[in-house]
Amino acid sequence: MKKNLAVALGLLAALASSTVAAAAKPRVAVIEFKDKTSHYSWYRAGEAAQDMLVTELVKSGKYRVIEREQLAAIMQEKGLSLSGDVDPKTAVKAGKLLGVEYIITGALTELGVADRGARVPGVFGMPSVRVGSQKMDAAMDARMISTTTGEIVWADSAKESTSDAQVFVAGAGGGVEDKRKLDRVLRPVVVKLAESMGKVGAPTSGLGGASDASGIAGKIAKVEGSSVFLNVGAEAGVKEGDTFDVYRVGNVIKDPDTGEVLGSDEAKVGRVKITKVMGARLSTASIVSGSGFKAGDMIKN
Repeated sequence: MKKNLAVALGLLAALASSTVAAAAKPRVAVIEFKDKTSHYSWYRAGEAAQDMLVTELVKSGKYRVIEREQLAAIMQEKGLSLSGDVDPKTAVKAGKLLGVEYIITGALTELGVADRGARVPGVFGMPSVRVGSQKMDAAMDARMISTTTGEIVWADSAKESTSDAQVFVAGAGGGVEDKRKLDRVLRPVVVKLAESMGKVGAPTSGLGGASDASGIAGKIAKVEGSSVFLNVGAEAGVKEGDTFDVYRVGNVIKDPDTGEVLGSDEAKVGRVKITKVMGARLSTASIVSGSGFKAGDMIKN
């Protein structure tokens, strides 16, 4: 009886562990889309597309996304300027600084408005008639780049159009004149891309949190005596008994010719072992080896 109970409990634990691991979501940053259209720059369509895609990816529940304002603050802090067509090499470097596994980039390739209409003047006592319509088309290309390998793991394009109409008789009348045409035509394009991206099944290390922007897997959040608190937990698929090496970031290393930040040196300070998973992004750990741990030290498995 005891043996059967132990087996059952073991199976339940394994199932719970696999379920949590499956729930791990890739960490992504959506940068502003490049607007390659030429006549409607005042729409700020690239920025609008970025906002919409962030919203749709969060709604999908399949990705952890850095919010646009937070991303802008991080980029300013790191001295980054990213938008539009980012090449894989740049994506890898930026990903390490932003702490994301994938960078989503792309361009608005089409945004056009076509006006059509006809006017019949009033004659022989008949009222004048004016009929008009306006059509807007939008198209976007997007791709997702792995910041580990530089590989483009997903790419797709989408297109949508919308229109409205007006009718005036003897100068009176009206119709639909949607002042939010951009949202009406652009959001369905973004939704199509988000749905396509959701089918990718992009692999993830599972570590880190939505706000982790240090370019590492996880961090020590607090040290209290012999207990170490980490900013990774159930969402990352962390389990009791998992062990991690702890590193401390040292001096920044720059390219002597360009001044570009290449990375930083790291010193291993010890190793910790997960003792309890306390929440989605919180675990406690015991010290296996080393000393002098402090908040901000990074962990890697």
